Amino acid sequence: MPIRQYQVVGRQTPTATNPEPQIYRTRIFAKSPVQARSRFWYFLHQYRHMKKTTGDVLSVTEIREKNPNITKVYGIHLRYNSRSGTHNMMKEYRDTTLTGAVEQMYAEMASRHRARQTSIQIRDTCIIPGPLVSKDPSQGAKRVSVLQLLNSKVKFPLPHRVSRASSKKFRSTFKASRPSTYRG
Repeated sequence: MPIRQYQVVGRQTPTATNPEPQIYRTRIFAKSPVQARSRFWYFLHQYRHMKKTTGDVLSVTEIREKNPNITKVYGIHLRYNSRSGTHNMMKEYRDTTLTGAVEQMYAEMASRHRARQTSIQIRDTCIIPGPLVSKDPSQGAKRVSVLQLLNSKVKFPLPHRVSRASSKKFRSTFKASRPSTYRG
């Protein structure tokens, strides 16, 4: 199941002493709305000392990408617990959606740092301006794995192209000669 981005809104249950409690809203990356609620209470308990038993979730809505057809460079600020302590980190990923970049981040953190998904806290996400947008070189991407793809003349060849008939009347089950699928 892919990772999705959710906006969870919640508050403490109203009481006689506090009839209008403060409302908290957060963006959470999770596989399902149930998991997003669970992570919401995890973070709220850490930062505001509220528990699920004393609070209410007002809404859980999925946030979708406006245009998933354009490739962007995403920056992810994260904090994770390792065997030796807690570390802060900033990573850059090139993807068409933020959730795709987060999936790349979870895979990389598991492989390079042996960090489990539950021990990673995503603090902030941003879109890093490309070299054509930003005039200041300190503003753009800094990681070598991302820089090698920016302003490059990378082309991906399509060596095996199977030609399809333009309409149904030109189709045939058997051919007298094998078709040439290589276009070099």
